Amino acid sequence: MTTKTNPARRGVRLSRPDSDRFFTIMLVFSQRTFRWSLARKTILWTVGIVLGIWAVAMIGSAYGFWATKKIMSFSQLQQDTENQQRQLKESLSQAQGLEDQVKTLKHQVDELMKLINPATPIPEAPSSKPNQIGMPTPTTEKISQLKDEIERTWSQAKAMQARMDPIIDRWNHTPSIPPTAGYLSSGFGIRISPFSQPNEQDEGLLGFHTGYDISNAINTPIQVTANGIVESAGWQTGYGNAVVIRHTDELETLYGHLNQIDPKIKVGQQVSRGDIIGYMGQTGRATGVHLHYEVRVNSKPVDPGPYLRLQRQWLSSLK
Repeated sequence: MTTKTNPARRGVRLSRPDSDRFFTIMLVFSQRTFRWSLARKTILWTVGIVLGIWAVAMIGSAYGFWATKKIMSFSQLQQDTENQQRQLKESLSQAQGLEDQVKTLKHQVDELMKLINPATPIPEAPSSKPNQIGMPTPTTEKISQLKDEIERTWSQAKAMQARMDPIIDRWNHTPSIPPTAGYLSSGFGIRISPFSQPNEQDEGLLGFHTGYDISNAINTPIQVTANGIVESAGWQTGYGNAVVIRHTDELETLYGHLNQIDPKIKVGQQVSRGDIIGYMGQTGRATGVHLHYEVRVNSKPVDPGPYLRLQRQWLSSLK
């Protein structure tokens, strides 16, 4: 025979302390009592997890605030790029400047020799013509020797220029500056991705990110990172509005998720480092406003990081 327990007495009995429990929550109704007891370890784990999530959220918020404060405006980036370009041109034109100086000096020596003896042609070698006492004219001989020395220096300067021309041309066609202002929101390599890119390996939660994502405000200008020719400009699956610049036979760069491609940018057009090719957006498969920037060598994406610092590093080495 089943004995019916008084609800009040049952509630009192259930409210007695449990030595194995640390915290108990009870809901007592007229017909039924609900009781949840938590052990000390469970509470500590719960508090720890909550504090951990809170700490991560605070760190993320602090980083976001710091990153926002550290975002360099594109106008400042453009000014820095122009200043760096000017310094590089000054450094790379030293050989040409030397050649011009030698050419000017050579012309002055020629004019001086004409003034010394207008009737005598400019000698190409040290003069051996005797003077009235049977000796070469000292002044003419020294100037002729100086002329020969200048000719040799001029030849050396031209040879230096010839050696530097292909180096300068290669440099002009090598990506070496940041494509835009902002902060790095995703790097190159394996990452946890909300979706796999169309040209990336489908690995479920993990995906291989083929470039850099640089985040900033919508319509932040995008600049080309080296001289080249526009290979494509338009919609690409996954990348949205995108521009591909061919720099050399092996080297190209891609600028994806643009909100708008600059109307002046056409396929086959030549562009120079620092030219504006579009504006940052969220087109294609993008979870936020950013630029997807790729550097490709022989059609294979490589880490863009080292290329972003090339120009600044070269300038530092020239100081």
